[in-house]
Amino acid sequence: MPRAVKNLFADSLTAESEPQMKKQDSRAVDVEKKDHIGEYLRLARRSIMNVLPDKWHTALRYRRVFGEFPDLENPRTFNEKICYRKINPQPIYSVLSDKIAARDYVAHTIGEQYLVPCYAIESEPTPATYSTLPESFVMKANHGFGYNLLVRDKADHPFPQIYNLGRHWLGQDFYDVCREAHYREIKPCLIFEKLLLDDLGNIPKDFKFHCFQREGEDPVVYIEVTHDRFTNYKVDFYDQDWELVEVRRPEVSTGQAMPRPQQLDEALDLAIKLANGFSYVRVDFYLVGDAIYFGEMTFTPTAGLTKFKDRETDRQWGALFDV
Repeated sequence: MPRAVKNLFADSLTAESEPQMKKQDSRAVDVEKKDHIGEYLRLARRSIMNVLPDKWHTALRYRRVFGEFPDLENPRTFNEKICYRKINPQPIYSVLSDKIAARDYVAHTIGEQYLVPCYAIESEPTPATYSTLPESFVMKANHGFGYNLLVRDKADHPFPQIYNLGRHWLGQDFYDVCREAHYREIKPCLIFEKLLLDDLGNIPKDFKFHCFQREGEDPVVYIEVTHDRFTNYKVDFYDQDWELVEVRRPEVSTGQAMPRPQQLDEALDLAIKLANGFSYVRVDFYLVGDAIYFGEMTFTPTAGLTKFKDRETDRQWGALFDV
């Protein structure tokens, strides 16, 4: 310990306290070393994962979450079948997972009135496009999940900010995140849409229709309702009769049934129409006032890492469709 510090605290230092301080310093060094080693191991693991084939990458991510390897040769559970889809996608998955290309499918299948009004589609942001945007809007990227900027007041988001964020999104390969192979075929673009708000001025709830269809059987649909997804995320599940059912773990659910939406029957019918021809797909809608707006179609939700309330629910959902 430096002499000046010793002199300053001479009254409080004893023959026992100085060794104790040295011991504490040693512990601090050990903790710092462990932090460096931990960071090195994380970087090494990430580097190894980045070069693994899709099948191994998928299996190892699955094992980290669930403690066991998935059966990708004979998948039975919901998560195993989604993992199988990730590495063996149908070509149509790329088309309908593209938030821009999907608009054409929606318009021809159920009608343009269910599309969120679109202000512009660009390969990169431009000053000309920015100048035409209204005071509130949403900027999205079409090639993955999580690329959303909600703009309530354009003055808070000047063009340089929009440009930098847009270019950042466009430069990302969403396939690299979880190896969902069908995203690799989507050409990144930006889409500017109307900002949807509910009667209280809040972002509306997401209604996600999990549509299952086995050949020769009637469709089975579970409705996932996402609450406050940008602030206090909670999610509840309902069956087709709007009965609350336990699907996820209790800590992520509100556990309180909400009133049946007046547009539910129409939205359910629309989801089944869009899902026609697929053994499973999740179709998302926003129910705003009297209107129904299409959100997206998802073929590999959570990249096959959905944390169900228990293993049996995973098996039950898996039994509802074929890969």
